[in-house]
Amino acid sequence: MAKSESMWHIGPSDILYEDDAVIVVNKPNGLPAQATLDPARDHCFASVMRYLNGGYAGLHHRLDAATSGAILLSKSQAANASLSRQFQTHTIRKGYVAIGCGQGVEAMCVGSHRRLENGIGEGARIRGVQMFCVGGKKARRAVTDITCESAWYMRDGVVGCFLCQPQTGRTHQIRVHMASLGLGIVGDPLYGDGGLRSLRAMAPGRLCLHASWIAFEHPLTGEPLHVACETPPEMITFMKKIAQAGKPIAACTQNKPC
Repeated sequence: MAKSESMWHIGPSDILYEDDAVIVVNKPNGLPAQATLDPARDHCFASVMRYLNGGYAGLHHRLDAATSGAILLSKSQAANASLSRQFQTHTIRKGYVAIGCGQGVEAMCVGSHRRLENGIGEGARIRGVQMFCVGGKKARRAVTDITCESAWYMRDGVVGCFLCQPQTGRTHQIRVHMASLGLGIVGDPLYGDGGLRSLRAMAPGRLCLHASWIAFEHPLTGEPLHVACETPPEMITFMKKIAQAGKPIAACTQNKPC
């Protein structure tokens, strides 16, 4: 049984960093960051509270339930003001690994970097789920830096591994911006997974989006901290299978759009 299917009890290997002021944990895929409408469903904040045995915890940002990786919480009220300020001023930096696929060949030049600054707002509500889209209702400024780290041609499209660094914190921001490039994140049931049949047999059965690091200023000492979170083994195995089955896409040159 996956951790997210019952109670998640935090063990030593789940803690990426901890001191008297903050804790960074590796949230499993499938576990909500906070309470949902289902009171019986476990969530990351409740797990941290259990781990702290009733101590204080403050949640300052969220990851989608389907996204795994580093999530930062405060352990004291004294740490709250600084963390809140850092999130509000977007000085906290975050990096995500995303495996995207589709027909967006122009975005697949290895080493290419682009900044998406398309506002994101509310889209349709499908089966009770609020969707978001570029230019939707009540659109707000959204900025994501996306770098292609590796890519392959498959028989029915392209697939690649991307470093995504959101500079703002809109709901589903990376998923919406990746989809806007014609590169759905593999395993995304909401915004499309790129539709490549060649990947279905080897895909890991989860959203291939992982919060791989978070960098912030310690709220009490001012020390710069960079906390890394290893890519899940199922995503690494998937990328190895892609590398064996696909044809590598070359790195950027002056003759290629980047």
